[in-house]
Amino acid sequence: MNRILSFAPRVLRTVPILVVFLLCCASLQAQSFIDAAKSAEVDQGRIERAKALMAAHQLETAATELESVRAATKEPALRNITSVMLMNVYLEAGNYTRAEALLDESFKSDAGSNEDSLRTYFALAGQAINGARGHLARYRSFGINVADANLQPEAANDLNRLRALLERMVAQAKTISAGRKAYDSLSLLEDVLGLRLALAKDADDQAVWSREYSGVREVLASSETQVASLGAMPVLPARKSETPTTSTTIVKTGAVAQPQTGSNRVSTTSAEQQPDQEVAGPNVSPTSVVPEDLAKPVDKGSLNSIAAKRVLPHYPTVARQMGMAGLVRVYVILNEHGKVIEVPKSDGPALLRPAAEGAAKQWIFAPSFSEGQPVRVSGYIDFNFTL
Repeated sequence: MNRILSFAPRVLRTVPILVVFLLCCASLQAQSFIDAAKSAEVDQGRIERAKALMAAHQLETAATELESVRAATKEPALRNITSVMLMNVYLEAGNYTRAEALLDESFKSDAGSNEDSLRTYFALAGQAINGARGHLARYRSFGINVADANLQPEAANDLNRLRALLERMVAQAKTISAGRKAYDSLSLLEDVLGLRLALAKDADDQAVWSREYSGVREVLASSETQVASLGAMPVLPARKSETPTTSTTIVKTGAVAQPQTGSNRVSTTSAEQQPDQEVAGPNVSPTSVVPEDLAKPVDKGSLNSIAAKRVLPHYPTVARQMGMAGLVRVYVILNEHGKVIEVPKSDGPALLRPAAEGAAKQWIFAPSFSEGQPVRVSGYIDFNFTL
């Protein structure tokens, strides 16, 4: 008992010290949360400034701002956002060296076993393809033939560097798809090859890349994998167009997936009549193999206006933070009961397509009949993502 009493004063002396220590720890932790919040707010402000600089076409200043944020942040999501934005800036400015370096940094030879690396690489590759496609469209808008043997030196040099970037991406896509026979890697390879074919500089160059492109499409055509392409620019003649009348589902920032019941309705707007051409080029991916004993679906074109149940997709966080918006067209096949049983492909911004496809699979339609019998139906659903 005496020993316990003698020990008590020491315990009592220790308690105030322990309390002070715990209070200091709590204070430091609270301060760290405050600092992190302030840092995130500062980074968001710098990204908004970079977007404004990009819009004003002050690309060098925008790149400097984004590179600074990317180098300082420890948040993977923020790093990915700035990387994708930088890819857009580099391609717009024709800075192919930095674009290649960005791709190489995210590419790993063992990426097939690393889902995080794959997602980052595919996001960058998708942005690179969109940037290269825009570059090619700019030449066409000025009436410049990229295969012209008498191009001005500046244009010829720029196009050769763009071709080299795409060839590097072809090699990387082949490495990924060799160990990963999945729709994303095969689709990436198809799209890059198709765009490189569109940039063929002469007949011999076209023959080489046409063989490469045809080979990949044969693999895709014989595969049961559903391929969602990155929506590359068509390089071959178009076939018969579909029904031009459409009704577009508007997806606003922060929209939550909801069925169309009561007040939770999907907002729609009439779209300008534009035929959606099925193109035998790199922006069209082969559909899954359909058993011969099933009747060919009846093509109804746009399905937006005849849905019995509609579901809004979640607006992807990364796309929203980047200010990415636009139309995503999801092609679907319905069974005899009006349920979506297949999504062969989709077109539109790469970061928005997965959300649109996921929502489209939940749509339900009234059964369609032909000669009194229920039939399978094919068509498309348009989602217009707006900020």
